[in-house]
Amino acid sequence: MITVYGYLGAPRPALVDAAASASLVVGGRRHLDALAVPDGRRLVLGRIDPAIDAIRALPAGADAVVVASGDPLFYGVVRRLRAAGLALRVVPEVGSLQAAFAAVALPWDDALLVSAHGNDPAPALAACRTHPKVGLLTDPRTGLGEIVAATAGLGRLYVLAERIGEEDERVRVLTEDEAAAVTPAQPHVVLVLAHHPDDPAALGAQHPLAGGPREDLP
Repeated sequence: MITVYGYLGAPRPALVDAAASASLVVGGRRHLDALAVPDGRRLVLGRIDPAIDAIRALPAGADAVVVASGDPLFYGVVRRLRAAGLALRVVPEVGSLQAAFAAVALPWDDALLVSAHGNDPAPALAACRTHPKVGLLTDPRTGLGEIVAATAGLGRLYVLAERIGEEDERVRVLTEDEAAAVTPAQPHVVLVLAHHPDDPAALGAQHPLAGGPREDLP
């Protein structure tokens, strides 16, 4: 069986037990180190193809565990594994954007959730300029500095959530000037808001379509 576990901050007990007995454990180096997976049973996740090949090479009946940050169904590894024809069981975790909105007690059903992680950042940065509430998954190439530069002069507020779920987690609400002067820790996610989280206007309006009303839909 192949089981994909989400991971945020610390492994859940079921993941610890599964990783201890699995024939192969695939994940980021920090995940594998936290789980104390020995070299003979670990594969550090980089490109997905070697992981798929290693899983396929396992003998029948062997168990494989894949560890992914946050919710592995949201811009995560499950899409690629399923596209390769692998049958999976998925145990999700709270995603980093969900945790960031929770840290400032801000509803997120009207937010746009976008990813610059491994993607062309232009659509994500455009969303930050045009939508009043955006949650953005960053990567080392597109992080807080690039987001601030793309939204300069618009009066946006930035919720910087660094190392979310870790013992040294830090969540700050920053103005444009404050954000421009910060070098954030990795990994981090950013909420880009037209209003401070404590402003009633930031609550937005509940709408049956996540992300708010769409002018192109009836």
